[in-house]
Amino acid sequence: MQLVNLDPKFTHMPFLTKPIQHHLVETLPFKDFDKDGYEVPTPLEHLHYEANNVELNREIQYHIAPVQEWYHDIEQSEHGLVLDHCMLLTRYAFAGEARQQLQEVCNTNRPILQKLLNIKPKWGIDFSLDYVTHNVVMEVIHIEQDFDNVDEAQDAKERLEAIIDNTDWYDGAMRLYQRKDEWINLSSDDHSDYKAQFFGWERAFDNKKVF
Repeated sequence: MQLVNLDPKFTHMPFLTKPIQHHLVETLPFKDFDKDGYEVPTPLEHLHYEANNVELNREIQYHIAPVQEWYHDIEQSEHGLVLDHCMLLTRYAFAGEARQQLQEVCNTNRPILQKLLNIKPKWGIDFSLDYVTHNVVMEVIHIEQDFDNVDEAQDAKERLEAIIDNTDWYDGAMRLYQRKDEWINLSSDDHSDYKAQFFGWERAFDNKKVF
């Protein structure tokens, strides 16, 4: 494994302001809304991202979401240390004419649109590293953290980059494996927290609702 930091930048103004065709806001089905993450599976939300020229990445984890690849393994290793995924994420809120249109339709006959109107912008970091051989399959570390402030997100990005860049991950994975009896029977969240803290990160998963 050889990681390269692509150094993507967080969006400081994550707002969808351009409206779509009025009749689509009135008629498009609205379900499967992502209240926890960054996915854009609903046609109504999807079209707003397209209208506002926000790129939706379909390559990372096969989700439709405004995400950017962060670290890339140029060796694309499938043995030993394996980078599963690493990305920056942004959830956009509605403002301007797009918000006004949603509010008008919502007030008329579609209160379900309050879900869109109540979205709060958020930013996220995600780093998932495994160790895989014919005899060992182990998650080494998996960090998913959300922020409602872009400056806090940037600070966390830089702190995690320091850990990623300065850790001997092979040595760390071997030391972690030697202590397997301390984490193997923990619940999923405790298991992940143990490994995050082992490498100097306070909490593995710290996700925020979008409203």
